Amino acid sequence: MLGVVVGLLILGILLLLLEIIFVPGTTIVGIGGLIVLAIGIYLAYVSVSTMAGHISLASSVAVVFLALIVLLKGETWKRVALDNKLEGKGVESVEGLLKVGDTGKTISRLNPIGKAVFEEKIVEVATSGDFVSENVEVEITKIEGNKIRVKTV
Repeated sequence: MLGVVVGLLILGILLLLLEIIFVPGTTIVGIGGLIVLAIGIYLAYVSVSTMAGHISLASSVAVVFLALIVLLKGETWKRVALDNKLEGKGVESVEGLLKVGDTGKTISRLNPIGKAVFEEKIVEVATSGDFVSENVEVEITKIEGNKIRVKTV
């Protein structure tokens, strides 16, 4: 029975470490690791002895804690994490770029949202529910922040 307890404790610790290192968020791997670890500690108390239960509990907590310290202080996170930087920027408002009454052409089907070009600026536009084909002349009827409403000319 001692072999089963040790096996459950090792499996539970491995699943918890797998959750921490490779699987983001709380998933079945981490929950399964906690359950397997709890069953191993419970069986150590019930089937082996109270002292074995205490040792199992203390050693499991110590191993998980030490593993976390090693992982957090080491270079493990740098090898696993992405290190890319986004250098693009979004347009917060099109109000200064375009104005109501400007005309342009659709470059995709407006279904009822799509893309249109106004003065060589490609923007996302929407109709009031109508479907507009590609290469159709449209006029801006309303601008609210990033939302541009158009109608066919």
